[in-house]
Amino acid sequence: LRNGTMEHALSFTTMLTVMPWVKYYINANPLIYPLKERFVQQISTSWHDLGPDVAHEKVREIISRSRQEGRLAKRMDMWRFCPHYPYPPPGRRWANGLQAGNIFTLLTHVTHGVAEARGVTEKDQFVLSNCTERPVWRVMLWYSNPYHFLSGWVEASITNGEPSQKDKVFGGEHPMWLVTAPSPLLSNRDSLTGPGVIDAFFDSWLPVIANEVRRLARGAEYAASMHQEVVSKDGLSRPAASVGMDKLSEDAEKIDAHRELRAAAKKSKTARILKKALAKSIAFSADPDPPAA
Repeated sequence: LRNGTMEHALSFTTMLTVMPWVKYYINANPLIYPLKERFVQQISTSWHDLGPDVAHEKVREIISRSRQEGRLAKRMDMWRFCPHYPYPPPGRRWANGLQAGNIFTLLTHVTHGVAEARGVTEKDQFVLSNCTERPVWRVMLWYSNPYHFLSGWVEASITNGEPSQKDKVFGGEHPMWLVTAPSPLLSNRDSLTGPGVIDAFFDSWLPVIANEVRRLARGAEYAASMHQEVVSKDGLSRPAASVGMDKLSEDAEKIDAHRELRAAAKKSKTARILKKALAKSIAFSADPDPPAA
């Protein structure tokens, strides 16, 4: 429903045949690596303009709906990565989820923070992060699950930014407590697998979903005016200096440009080219965007 039959068949086959080997031989092999816990935290740029409740609602709308409408589905299909954590049925707080990459699918176990079952509600959701404003999901990557290449405990929440990143208040946080080895293969940000490359990847992907959350809440033009990339680095990645897609050229050499503007940023740094690309991006939606809240 999200990626098409043939694309999903390829990625699902990769999950069944490749992921067990990547997990048990490379990422979490106690016979050749001294396995340790590694903490990796990613936080998007701030959604302070939306507030925690609107951000919470819209991010669940993107990730948990099984079938998206119109051009939103096409935009999501362009993403290099898109998780799907379906809404659990009544009386249950968890569901099996899928994470879709370009050529692979990953299987997860997801607990929804707002789901209610047997008297358990959002306020009872157990979270490890000390900067959570509202929990959204807890994603378990069990070692016994051969169809995800990582092992560990993952949370996705709306953050308050405390204590060290207050300028990212109400952004989306994605802390990961992973069982892995401190080898260069698994630690380097330019590697092919491991926590290091995941940390680097989220610096480029979080601005994409941050933009889409704003687009659903306030419309395409507003989302474009508030778009902000991230200067990716090991440790504490910081928001880019410029805000707005029309100013993206100022940081184009330092960061990965947003997909919808990448071609324009490579061709020219002039505002004319970027504005033209922005206009095409705004017109990408077949249906009118919802009115401003």
